[in-house]
Amino acid sequence: MILWFTGISGVGKTLIAKNIYKILSKSRKNLVHIDGDIFRKMLANDLGYTLKDRNKNAKRIINFVNFLDKQKIDVIVSANLTSQKYRVFCKKKFKNFFEINISSKLDILKKRDNKKIYNYKNLANVVGYGIKNFKNKTASVKINNNGSKKDFLKNCYKLIKIIKKK
Repeated sequence: MILWFTGISGVGKTLIAKNIYKILSKSRKNLVHIDGDIFRKMLANDLGYTLKDRNKNAKRIINFVNFLDKQKIDVIVSANLTSQKYRVFCKKKFKNFFEINISSKLDILKKRDNKKIYNYKNLANVVGYGIKNFKNKTASVKINNNGSKKDFLKNCYKLIKIIKKK
């Protein structure tokens, strides 16, 4: 099983992925969480945040997920797939692939801005702002994160029910 959380910068991919991991790891022993930012730093930290570098990071993560999947390890990923071609590829490549797209209004993200993403003068490399976020056509589940953190985290349990049904 592969759960891949996508969405624009700062939308809450890692927050919900960590909570899903916490819940699922109680019953699934072969479970790994890959955070896109941490993964980027682990591999020589040689990539920036341009679209080209983001795509390179996505390819690296996809290859690593494939490696884990072949070993029957379940994977939760919180990282952007900035290109629709990568989303389609993953859907075809992995048997039990669930893409969970998280969305939020840009003005709400700017107000929250926990990572200080939207405070920089140069927003050219921010997905959803300088880097176009293409309409997601492949997501298995879509979650809106315009409410409170508590409301957003309630989606963890709803999401687990959906995944178990599939």
